[in-house]
Amino acid sequence: MRVATGRRPLVVRLARSRQEGARSPQGRRRCGKGQTNVERKEGNAPVKRIVLDFDNTMGVPGCDVDDALALIYLLGNPQACTVEAVCTSYGNSDLATVDANTRRLFAEWGLDLPIHRGAEGPGQAESDAARFLAEACAAEPGCLSILVTGSTTNLLGAVAHDPRFFENVAEIVFMGGVTRSLVINGRIMNELNLSCDPAATLAALASSAPKTIATSQNCLAAHVTREAFETAFAPDSWLARAIDYWFDDMGRRYAWDGFAVWDQVAAAALIKPDLFDPETYPVVLDERFLSVGLLERAWDGAPQANVQAPRIKDAALYLQDALAGWKRGCERLGLA
Repeated sequence: MRVATGRRPLVVRLARSRQEGARSPQGRRRCGKGQTNVERKEGNAPVKRIVLDFDNTMGVPGCDVDDALALIYLLGNPQACTVEAVCTSYGNSDLATVDANTRRLFAEWGLDLPIHRGAEGPGQAESDAARFLAEACAAEPGCLSILVTGSTTNLLGAVAHDPRFFENVAEIVFMGGVTRSLVINGRIMNELNLSCDPAATLAALASSAPKTIATSQNCLAAHVTREAFETAFAPDSWLARAIDYWFDDMGRRYAWDGFAVWDQVAAAALIKPDLFDPETYPVVLDERFLSVGLLERAWDGAPQANVQAPRIKDAALYLQDALAGWKRGCERLGLA
């Protein structure tokens, strides 16, 4: 079974926008005031248009499952969003592993979404993902949300292709960063997203794009145990089998009963802000802090940028919504 997203592939629409020419003074379609980053469906409800830039390693031994869970959640909320394409990035593992794993998983799911291969390491400007991000956002300024749940290198690569990239995005939502040492049962957990390419992260945080960050500390409430998961999924279901190894892994490495579904928080913050309490967080713009993923709260006179750092309002309601979204996503993909 092939699962379509309900929209023409973005690459086709990009080609048409080039052929059709001016819909704005610069020959580009603009979402327009009041329509930024949304389409309108029944009841005038906003629908986010998302490009997911992720380091998906669901199924890779020793690597996290949260990127794929975030995608399944988005697919399970078609009334709130459409996923236009994905870009692969390094972080949880090297790029070759992430990209191959994503293509394997999409083939298994029958998911018909464009996959754009990203940069292999920090400072690499040229990649299919960077070029795609630059062209897609230039073709429709203010229309696309970028959800970044891996390293940030593809963003700086997009700027190399189009210096106006950050002006053209509707918003960027990140998962990553720590506001202090992240300690799980006495064991330090390293930051693996914003720290991968601190120069790219700095450029993104310093940009004019609206920015939201699901920080590691704010994701701890998004914790799921095997017992809680099995209230919605049978032990022999596809998703239960796909993530079972990660429950075991977190138990061995951190003596943790369950795990935090980090990237899911960024996805939920993007499409369901009512689940969160908003907080504006002034971040120091300094590569030395960002090289370890530290989002240092800015002091007076420090170079800084304001980001939104939402906090989960009610952990029980949040988990209920996450489980329901995964359930709908799996049903949509035909995963029993």
